[in-house]
Amino acid sequence: MNENKDPVVTNETSYEERKRHKELIERANDNFPAIPQGNSRNDYAELRRKIAEKIKELRNYTPRVGIFGVTGVGKSSLCNALFGQEVAKISDIAACTREPQEIFIGNSSGQGGIRLIDVPGVGETGARDEEYFALYKSLVPELDLVIWVIKGDDRAYSIPEKVYKEILEPQKERCPVLFVINQVDKINPLFDWDRDNHIPGKEQEKNIQLKILEIVKTFDVPPSRIQTASAEEKYNLTAVMDAIVDIVPKEKKFAFTREAKESVITEKAAKAGEKGIWDTVKEMAGKAWDSVKDFATDVMITTATKYVKKITSWLGSLL
Repeated sequence: MNENKDPVVTNETSYEERKRHKELIERANDNFPAIPQGNSRNDYAELRRKIAEKIKELRNYTPRVGIFGVTGVGKSSLCNALFGQEVAKISDIAACTREPQEIFIGNSSGQGGIRLIDVPGVGETGARDEEYFALYKSLVPELDLVIWVIKGDDRAYSIPEKVYKEILEPQKERCPVLFVINQVDKINPLFDWDRDNHIPGKEQEKNIQLKILEIVKTFDVPPSRIQTASAEEKYNLTAVMDAIVDIVPKEKKFAFTREAKESVITEKAAKAGEKGIWDTVKEMAGKAWDSVKDFATDVMITTATKYVKKITSWLGSLL
């Protein structure tokens, strides 16, 4: 978790937090409503225990994100802008001559955080592309998301297109891909960039839209899977994070809002993160949901991040 953010309560590292967690379940047991015929109190006690554990699991989930793109597209600067820390290499994944870097952003507790897998870009050296294809095939099944960073003036797409069609597209439901056109402030005409407001000018915006259409056509993806950004200018970062939260599976949305820099998290994304957990436990409870909903609500609110608790005016209605 980022050092500049409040800790997630769900880590339950203190005695008081563990005690509170136990009291939630005990209180629900004591005040449990009438049990539908054919079900036992023990059945519902076990379901509440599972709900509490599932919420804890999702609060602490560590997503693995593949960062694709050739050298020089600004992968590190984009990740820093989104997740609020200077990334640092902690290990190599032995695979090819040029090894990808695995980067962990979080604290030393081993809970939460996010792992970024910075992989070498295809198309840089033809001699290595075959090795990289094998690397991608081995990595993708372990990833929760791929962020494919493209520079505004990139033009060589034939090999990346092959990677997407053969390796990523078949697994897009489990591991979605978001294309980010980075460094859009360097798209021509350079003089058109509005330096005071950190936004593109009219002519530059036209070329940015043409670039989006180029990616849509090349990779055959909807515009919703493409975002534009400038990490240096802090341009459009909230839209990038909104898109990430939107496309990942419901049970993983919170992990991204938890680790993102607060300045790039919108209320919409924060709500989606909470609702993702809520919908997951609701689905798990099935027909017993009405009997455990109040308990789930209590656990959700108690274990919410302090950032979410700052805007709890909508949390109760959301749940």
